[in-house]
Amino acid sequence: MTPLREPSHKTFVLMDPSSSGPTRRAVRLVEGTRLHGMYQASGHREAPWLIQRRDGSVVEVSSMLFLLATTLDGTRQPGEIAAVMSAESGRRISAADVSYLVEQKLRPLRVVEEPTAVARVEASTPVLGLSLRAAVVPEHVVNKATTWLQHLFEPPVVIAVLAAMVCLDAWLVFGTVLDTGVNDLLYSPSLVLMAAAMTVLASAFHELGHAAACRYAGARPGVIGVGVYLLWPVFYNDLNDCYRLSRSARLRADLGGVYFNAVLILVFAGVYAITGFTPVLVVVVLHHLLIAQQFLPFVRLDGYYIVSDLAGVPDLFRYVRPVLASLVPGRRLAQPSQTLRAGPRALVTAWVLVSVPLLVGCLVLLVVRLPQLMVTLADSAGRQYDLLVAAIRAGSTGSALASALQLVFVAIPAVGLSAVVLRVMLAVGRRHGRSSLRRSSGRRAEPAEPHAVSSAGRPT
Repeated sequence: MTPLREPSHKTFVLMDPSSSGPTRRAVRLVEGTRLHGMYQASGHREAPWLIQRRDGSVVEVSSMLFLLATTLDGTRQPGEIAAVMSAESGRRISAADVSYLVEQKLRPLRVVEEPTAVARVEASTPVLGLSLRAAVVPEHVVNKATTWLQHLFEPPVVIAVLAAMVCLDAWLVFGTVLDTGVNDLLYSPSLVLMAAAMTVLASAFHELGHAAACRYAGARPGVIGVGVYLLWPVFYNDLNDCYRLSRSARLRADLGGVYFNAVLILVFAGVYAITGFTPVLVVVVLHHLLIAQQFLPFVRLDGYYIVSDLAGVPDLFRYVRPVLASLVPGRRLAQPSQTLRAGPRALVTAWVLVSVPLLVGCLVLLVVRLPQLMVTLADSAGRQYDLLVAAIRAGSTGSALASALQLVFVAIPAVGLSAVVLRVMLAVGRRHGRSSLRRSSGRRAEPAEPHAVSSAGRPT
């Protein structure tokens, strides 16, 4: 495992070719940039190196760019940096090469501070990324909480939790007490509100599971926040520091969320054993469904990151277009697929062939049903508003809270749906603009060597 290196305020002076001495324009890494090192257990023939930006997102770079980033200590001029890089890499590097790599490679990645006169270009949000996100729990609070929670990943504790889950599930399958809990829940609005609150609690605890697994492996988890993913509100956790861990540690972090869901399920089962309150068992079953949902590998949930780490490929969606292009008869294997080893390439290809038809089918269904869906959401919101007003006038607090909660649940999908449609339209517009620019210039755009592999959070 490559140790974490956190550069401080580092600068170097660029040589101005038009003058006899160096300019005084300082060039430095953006404060908060982290150099993670080589991506462990990579599926590429030549493993990429990872740099985490101040905003928490991670980018892949070549070994040469990573070496350059490590030499920016604030004391060396480009000629000295070139000498160090030449000695380390065994290749002849000139001062002009150093200046070129800084300006043309590192600066576009936003890891080098921009001159005050240059406008910053922010990276666009992925189509299947989080929208409307906001941090809720600061990084230092998350790390303080996981100081103790990380001990739940000790092997004896994990074995005990899994064994208890097997016993509980067997009792639920062959028992009959669950029917009583369902009836109680359906006929009481206040119990529905309780079940919703427990589900929110489970989602937040899920994120602490990811963070605790990350901390157990020696990495530092980031903030926990909320956002809208596709159509629904979700919690997210910044786990980009896990990219510097070994494959087994990354997989533990991927599974840490559902493992903590299992721990919470056992807590709820203990509440039932003490109180005999049967609706708690219905919540336990609902949390089993939440666990099953997390293993879907087609969107950026836990299952996606599990496949990603098994393949040793940080960003699976990057390979959709190259894999599909390579399936055309007579076409050579497209970049970046040709950089993958045989095993990872087969896994990525299988993921693309399964995921793309499902996602395209869902998109087509969404477009076809969009008008009817928006009308239904508006009608449902109107009815819930009427129920809310009636409950308030009748003085029924439980019914009023339940109606208010359902009104929020109806409004959020409408906002998320609008964000997804807008993001798709913007992505199509940007792609069309780049294609038009290439056609007008009569040449291909130069492929960028670095690649962003992650935004600053993963949804749950």
